[in-house]
Amino acid sequence: MSDIDSIKSRISKNVRPISAYSVPRIDCSVKLDGNESPYDLEEEEQIALSERLAKLPVNRYPDPEALEVRTSLSRVVGFPVDGILLGNGSDEIIQMIVEVLGGKSGRVLVPSPTFSMYRITSLILGKQVTEVELDEAFDIDLEQTLEAIRTQDPDIVFLATPNNPTGNSFSEEKVLEILEASGGAVVVDEAYCDFSKKSYVPHIDKYENLLVLRTMSKIGFAGARLGIFFARPQIADEVNKARLPYNINSFSQDVMSFALENPEVIERKISLILSERERVRTSLERIEGIHVYPTDANFFLVRVSDADFLFEELVKNDILVRRFKGEGRLANCLRITVGTREENDQLIQVLVSVFSS
Repeated sequence: MSDIDSIKSRISKNVRPISAYSVPRIDCSVKLDGNESPYDLEEEEQIALSERLAKLPVNRYPDPEALEVRTSLSRVVGFPVDGILLGNGSDEIIQMIVEVLGGKSGRVLVPSPTFSMYRITSLILGKQVTEVELDEAFDIDLEQTLEAIRTQDPDIVFLATPNNPTGNSFSEEKVLEILEASGGAVVVDEAYCDFSKKSYVPHIDKYENLLVLRTMSKIGFAGARLGIFFARPQIADEVNKARLPYNINSFSQDVMSFALENPEVIERKISLILSERERVRTSLERIEGIHVYPTDANFFLVRVSDADFLFEELVKNDILVRRFKGEGRLANCLRITVGTREENDQLIQVLVSVFSS
């Protein structure tokens, strides 16, 4: 029998230096760290969904193609069903894209800072990752990005807009220039497009190399783990080869069908978040000592003189936000999700108290 050292010696060299994606487990009743919707379903909506889920035959596999859900989504978005794929969260789709489309130069280009899973997934799969720093306004540094595309010919460029964790949307002109210049796939991750009201899906008609990602996680259905992929059908067919069998369980498929059939459930809560976002922005900007960056998402990136101190003060007051410990451009930054009105009031009250003392 092999010992643990023998097993560990067989771990891929791509994996050894990487830390797993992790979310700190800190119990606070006001949870403003995950960019989720703060609003659960109303009681009558919960009852309707529960009755629907109770009818599912849990002894049977789910629809392997999630065809009913994809067809409904096709009607809602106005996009061909054969160009739509679903994933167990966008993370699974990111993995599928890198597995399938990263096979020529073996290089992946990402801005920095951005969503960490583009880099982590690419490294685990043995790709070389080039990170290009965003400019002072956290927008794309177009000159450096185009130079990296010209010299390195990346198989994939990942662009999250609005960007996580900065919150701002990238310049559309710059994104389109990257699409024109890139010989590989350009993946626009618009996880927060419901709050920016901007989408690149219509541009797929013009750009064959454009792939677009969306998610249900930011608009009230994070627990269902549903990511959405849009691309030309020829590209979707290839990426679909890396999709694991029955990757979307029956419960998640039914939850998504429920959401698509009841769009008012989503729209009402998006409107509440957008209203609260503006109210919170105004309150934060009035507090001396907090720099608030522009946002098109459901969260704020803020900079303070001592983020660790403020993080701990918030935790003491039962409020959890996201901190970035010693992370370059994000040093002394916190990311704060827009909560309910009551949660936001509690946040502002604590912040005013801390910065006035």
